[in-house]
Amino acid sequence: MYVVIGAGLAGLSAALTLQEAGHSVTVIDGADRAGGRIATDVIDGFILDRGFQLINLNYPEIKRLGLAAELDFKIAPRTVGICIGNKRFVIGDPRQAPLSVFSSKTGTLKEKASFLKYLATKPAADEDVQTHLLRCGTGGFYDKVLKPFLQGVFLTDPSQVSAVVARELISSFISGISGIPANGVGALSQTLAGKIIDLRLNTQVEEIRGNRILTNHGEITATKIILATDLTTAAQLLDADQVSPLISATTWYHVAADAPSDSAELILDADHRGPVVNSLVISNLSKNYAPAGQNLISSTTITHASESEVRRHLALMWGSSTENWRLIAKYEINSALPLFAPGKTKAKSSKFSDVIYLAGDYLSAPSQNGALASGRLAAQELMLDEGL
Repeated sequence: MYVVIGAGLAGLSAALTLQEAGHSVTVIDGADRAGGRIATDVIDGFILDRGFQLINLNYPEIKRLGLAAELDFKIAPRTVGICIGNKRFVIGDPRQAPLSVFSSKTGTLKEKASFLKYLATKPAADEDVQTHLLRCGTGGFYDKVLKPFLQGVFLTDPSQVSAVVARELISSFISGISGIPANGVGALSQTLAGKIIDLRLNTQVEEIRGNRILTNHGEITATKIILATDLTTAAQLLDADQVSPLISATTWYHVAADAPSDSAELILDADHRGPVVNSLVISNLSKNYAPAGQNLISSTTITHASESEVRRHLALMWGSSTENWRLIAKYEINSALPLFAPGKTKAKSSKFSDVIYLAGDYLSAPSQNGALASGRLAAQELMLDEGL
């Protein structure tokens, strides 16, 4: 019997790959629901994702799994709002905002053309994405638009991120169709989990001894094991050093009787006047996220901040009073993403030992696609080694 430890995207992808090849596989997870970091709560009628996330339907793994037709998907605007002083400017896909490219407030035409040229360049192996983008001539466009946007993607300063990994993800955003399921991003993992034949939740792994897995419900003997937990848990179970640093982030959910905008655009602050890296009225993207007559605002910070600091910054970004906004939830996510620093490359093999294979976004790329791909690759390598 094959056993997958961890029912996040990587584990579910690994299990489905094995199942589709006709093999028996058991998935175990210590949580009370599948999904890992892709999870959604419902509080007082509000839908709250555990960390703001968009799903890109053009991710290769999402397309491979054929998930688009199974999700009640709400497509996000292909534009963002850039706050400069007390004004907001729109920038994005010229097909949706054809005049935005001509606004000098968000960068010169030359700088924007340089960004298009960047998409055809090859970064140096040890280069960070900030250096690469500036080297390509993006200048003011980088400072005002790209940097604040990428901070929200990687949850850290772009100068800390591998240009190679970033180049791949940025291209996927350009060509992608991003959005959310109507009832929260957790629908993605729940859809995948519904395809698993043998899924055992509330099963905490205490120790791995060879091919024996000791859990709070007894011992499981496996032919092979795919360890698809987060990096910290994997390191603990394998008594190994944690190689990749993990990035933390906080998502704040405020409720307002009056929406600060009727748009579902993500807004960014070009002036960097506070801790918020992005914010949007997420109930404008999917009305299901808030009860009738209420509006839900999702905001992200990547540095320590008090709620008063967040509220003050949001007032500047939205150009609207936040005095009567109510904080309904705050999610502090200590291991939101692995850091792919300059020089870090994708793992060449998933194999850890004769019995154990690894899967997780820390091996591939800091994205949903990276997690799904790592699970598939681990399962395929396992089957190849088994001669299947």
